[in-house]
Amino acid sequence: TAEVYDPQTNGWQPLAKMTTARCVLALAAVGGKVYAIGGNDGGSALDSVEAYDPQLGSWALVASMSGKRYGQASVVLDGKIYTMGGSDGAVLLDTVEAYDPQADSWQRVASMPQGRYWHAAAVMGGKIYVTGGRSQGSSVNSVFVYDPQANAWTQLASMGTARHVHASAAVGGKLYVF
Repeated sequence: TAEVYDPQTNGWQPLAKMTTARCVLALAAVGGKVYAIGGNDGGSALDSVEAYDPQLGSWALVASMSGKRYGQASVVLDGKIYTMGGSDGAVLLDTVEAYDPQADSWQRVASMPQGRYWHAAAVMGGKIYVTGGRSQGSSVNSVFVYDPQANAWTQLASMGTARHVHASAAVGGKLYVF
C-alpha cells in the first residue's frame, strides 16, 4: 500500500496499491512520478521497478534493473535515478545502475569500491556521496563519492562513527549524516 500526505488538508489519503508488495525498497521522484525500486517481497529480492503517476492515480511497471536488490540507496542526479548497493539475499552488492526515465532503461555504471546495504546517499555538486551501511557483517564508517562525468568512485575521509540504517542530506556544500 501507499499513502499521500496533503499539507493543505493536513490529511493522508490512500493511493492505488502497487503492482508488487515490497519492503526495504528505495524511492526516487523524477519527472513528476515516484519510482518504487527493488526491495523484498517478503521472500526474495526484487529487480522490478514501478512508477506512480499522480496525474493518473495509478502504478505502472517500468524497465527492471539488471539485478535483484533490497536495502539499496537511490538518488536523482541530472534527471536520472541512480541506485547502488544493497543485497540480493545472498551477497552484498557493489553494483550501481542508472535509470533514464525518458528511455525507460537501466544502464550499469562503475561499481562502488565495496559492497554494502542499509547505507545512505545524497547528491551534492553534481556527485553522489554514499555513507556507511553494513558490509561483511558489521556497520562501516567509510564514505565514497561517485563522479558521473568520470564514471569513477573515490574514497573520502571516514566518518567518526560507523553507522547503518541512517540518513544523509547535502546543504550549503556540506554533507550531513544522522
